[in-house]
Amino acid sequence: MQKSKLFFPILILFILALAGSLYWFENQEANPEENQYIALPDSLVQQLAQKDSTEKANFLNATLPKMGEVMKQNELFFEQKKDDYNFQLYRDSLGVKLVVSIGTKIMGETRDKSLVNISKAETSDLNTDGYPEILIYTKNKNKLEFTGFEVENGLQKFTLPPLMGRQSFGYAGRDTLFVENNNLLRRFQFRNAQFSTFPSGTRTCEYSLSHDLKFLMVRTLDTE
Repeated sequence: MQKSKLFFPILILFILALAGSLYWFENQEANPEENQYIALPDSLVQQLAQKDSTEKANFLNATLPKMGEVMKQNELFFEQKKDDYNFQLYRDSLGVKLVVSIGTKIMGETRDKSLVNISKAETSDLNTDGYPEILIYTKNKNKLEFTGFEVENGLQKFTLPPLMGRQSFGYAGRDTLFVENNNLLRRFQFRNAQFSTFPSGTRTCEYSLSHDLKFLMVRTLDTE
């Protein structure tokens, strides 16, 4: 009998405690100002994310890629237009690639050992046949060399003939190559040359380009 008398007061106290807990919880939800989260600046969030990704990469013994290295995988370092043709030279992991296009259509592309050590490039139409060329000047062991490509049915390669006979007498290097009056000029130093008006000086060899992509000697001029 005594137990039944105690049961009801305990039950009432339990119900009151439960009601009080529910009221407190609902009151907390209804007042968000007392439970605000701190908003971190975007820059700090990015730093934390970057730090986290860096630590994961270090943990996995991985190297994070550098943006500059990615961009240099296909780096365009020369671009010049001639008429409707666009000449482009790219560097990548395989070396140097020449691409010639009209609009979005590729007219020709090539990789050639002559493209590796480029010191200068320019476009022209030396033989005036309507098909432009790109002239490539390279240095190989301090020696200046020349290679050309004409855009006709792809890319047709042509080179400068070696010095022969009187042209080569007393050759002393220090070559320069350039285009003047639509001809290619090669200028270099000579010393103690036979059959020259001057024992030493500067020799200029001028060449014209034929339609079959062969260079023809126009003249040789020696000066002091």
